[in-house]
Amino acid sequence: MSIVKFEKGEQLLCPPQICSFIAFIKSGSVRSYHMDNQLVETNLLLRSANEFITDYESFISQEPSTLWIQSIERGEAILLNRTGLYYLYETSFYWNKFGRIISEQIFINSKRRTEQLLFLSPTERYMLLLKHNPDYFQKYALKHIASYLGITPQSLSRIRNQLSKH
Repeated sequence: MSIVKFEKGEQLLCPPQICSFIAFIKSGSVRSYHMDNQLVETNLLLRSANEFITDYESFISQEPSTLWIQSIERGEAILLNRTGLYYLYETSFYWNKFGRIISEQIFINSKRRTEQLLFLSPTERYMLLLKHNPDYFQKYALKHIASYLGITPQSLSRIRNQLSKH
């Protein structure tokens, strides 16, 4: 376990690195994203203080990551490295339970995110984000929010304009 400070725009994970940590964000905000062959970035997660971020697939499988993790603003995180964390899982009931809870949260969050992208309209996704994470609109640039919602910045602007008229 270690504490790291990061500057705005700093890359915490870059493909094809293998993700060897789960980060608990103490302050600041970060995002995980995918970049395609045309260098188009698509945000998978937006996270801030008191939340976790990792590439859990790479962390578990120890295969190269396909995700980038980048700080959006200056901050600090506690990094739980894989070796130390697995040792704690084996030697402590508390940490074993912690690992199970983290895994369950990752599963639930992934399932909800997948269902939102598959089954909700862009307007419904926007309204849900506004309801559950209104602070995102102060923390993150609109281009990051649009990418997270799976839409273009222009579509986000249209949705916001339509909703402000009602």
